[in-house]
Amino acid sequence: MRTLLLALVSLFALGGGDDLPAWRSLAVSRPRGGADSLHVRVRYDAGTFTLGAAPAPLLYDAKARFDGNFQRVSRSYDTASHTLRIGLDSSTMEASARHSNRKRSDEGRLDLALAAGLPVDLDLDLGTTRAVLDLSSLWIDAVRVASGATETELTFGSANPKPMRDLSVDAGVGSITIHDLGNARAEHATIASTVSSVDLDLAGSWTGDMPLTLRVALGSATLRIPRDVGVSLHLVRRVANVDADGFTERDGVLYSAGYQQAKRHVVIDGSATLANVDIVWMD
Repeated sequence: MRTLLLALVSLFALGGGDDLPAWRSLAVSRPRGGADSLHVRVRYDAGTFTLGAAPAPLLYDAKARFDGNFQRVSRSYDTASHTLRIGLDSSTMEASARHSNRKRSDEGRLDLALAAGLPVDLDLDLGTTRAVLDLSSLWIDAVRVASGATETELTFGSANPKPMRDLSVDAGVGSITIHDLGNARAEHATIASTVSSVDLDLAGSWTGDMPLTLRVALGSATLRIPRDVGVSLHLVRRVANVDADGFTERDGVLYSAGYQQAKRHVVIDGSATLANVDIVWMD
């Protein structure tokens, strides 16, 4: 009996067995070398995911902590296309293992840092995660974020060196918060959410017109807009409320006061279904 008890205690301490966490770690990095661009593909289905800038000598730096009973890790880097792929997901696990370890996996994390000073194309496929994406100091050429039950926060703390070709965020249940979206200098931005709350801060260094497509269903959206910006709003509304006090309507489009005189504009289209859309002016 004493021997059995000691064996069970040892098993618990080591994290063995399918019902106990088997914490593992991953640490990989690569020097920048002669790379002049970077394509990043991330699949991460549970835990905390952070993204930021890497120290100058590195092209990328990735660190992960994950439960080996729940997630499988994959990674590769193609030197010809400068494409980094990192995956931490449970799609290959048995269903029983996925369900029994779901709560534990939320304690895992993936921290990814990327080189500044070269164009980066991001494609992020996120599951049940908390994602903190600090794109300040990075040169983002394009970014796509697709998420499930996720709390997603993006920050553009400094102006993108060149206009971003495309910015797309498509979220399911959860929340989307974007800080200083104007610094992205996106040629087009699309924000879509279902059963989510969206908070967009359009502050930042940008000129001309910013096209923004907003699709909100069964949720809410708050648009925080600098007071010097002119706003045009063309949303297809289905049982939705749009708080646009001070706007005037012309040919089905709502325009903010002083729209024609404003030196920069945000041009918003899209739809709101069973949703609330609020506009908050920032001084």
